[in-house]
Amino acid sequence: MKPKPPPEIHRPELIRCLSAALRRSNPEAARLFRDGHCEFTLISWTHRFYGSYRDIALDRAGIDRIILRPTPTAEDIREIESPAHKLSRLMHLLGDATPLVGRLIARPEMRSTMAEARRYLGDVGGIATEIREQLMVPLQEAWAAGQRVLVIGHSMGSVIAYDTFWVLAHQRHDSHRVDLFMTLGSPLASRLIREGLRGRGLDGIQRYPTNIRRWVNLAARGEMTALRPRLKPYFGEMLELGILESFEDHVGIYNHFRGDLGVNVHKAYGYLTNGAVSRAIADWLIEDA
Repeated sequence: MKPKPPPEIHRPELIRCLSAALRRSNPEAARLFRDGHCEFTLISWTHRFYGSYRDIALDRAGIDRIILRPTPTAEDIREIESPAHKLSRLMHLLGDATPLVGRLIARPEMRSTMAEARRYLGDVGGIATEIREQLMVPLQEAWAAGQRVLVIGHSMGSVIAYDTFWVLAHQRHDSHRVDLFMTLGSPLASRLIREGLRGRGLDGIQRYPTNIRRWVNLAARGEMTALRPRLKPYFGEMLELGILESFEDHVGIYNHFRGDLGVNVHKAYGYLTNGAVSRAIADWLIEDA
């Protein structure tokens, strides 16, 4: 969540991060990506949600740093693994598990984030429906063109994508499938989010999207948004029901993006430069090359 830079500025920076990681992990996949073997589409939804953009200058130094230094320094790791950071994360977990306690201990910024999540989950003013439509259009265009589709959902974007898939499957009755759903720093397993997802309260196949072929989830150490980093315990029933072919959780990776407020383990730039993320994307890119 939170405002992002304008898409015409944000998209090239995301591509720059992923391209650098692909060059390290799989040069052939990097070539395919560079030569237009696939199209990188950014669903820029936060401006509609917040009515403002973030200044890219606040992120530029951090982007340059993480591209040049793809592995964390000892200082980065100390900050991520610090007792203060772990205590803060524990308090967030407690707050999510016990809403009453969460309301009592939540800091102003966290209260604001929770209110923003509820605004989406409650579809206040039709905002969630409108945002999901932003994703549906390019999805349906890609399917109409016979293209394989990889959807990368970072943070709240993973929730929007999941809900969009459910709506397409159960309300629009679209039979097309997402080849690979990749979630990064996803809050899908948090109590607040689970209780507001499309399909909540239903049983069996009706509860879940039926249009995802494979799901790969990655979460960094110290995540405050992906408080419950493993998603398979909460969505693994999709495998049992036969509506998902495979489900992988990769947790404990390091995202050492460093911004104006120190290390930020949740930033998309840091995820896209991570080797585990780029290798999964590279594998997908070269499947039918």
